[in-house]
Amino acid sequence: MALVGTGLIGPGAAEYFDVVLRGGHHYSVYVRPSEPGVDFDLYVYDERGNVVGVDADTSPDAYCALNPAWTGPFRLEVRSHRGMSDYQILVQE
Repeated sequence: MALVGTGLIGPGAAEYFDVVLRGGHHYSVYVRPSEPGVDFDLYVYDERGNVVGVDADTSPDAYCALNPAWTGPFRLEVRSHRGMSDYQILVQE
């Protein structure tokens, strides 16, 4: 599993990470906060700004499975809906 980045965010804040994903491959994207009482969300955007994956439930961590149709840049957005924590964002092919 490849570490894409780390950060520290609090309520209402967001951070962004840009990655290149290959078309025809399956990817799992994980956000793992260190604090259990937070609610972090994950949004994945394609190069046109379309949302292609989202996990906005109330659990502390977030996860999206992706199967890009083409190779190109994608933006990963981590949002804190509740609480403050440092976190890791990982991508597994």
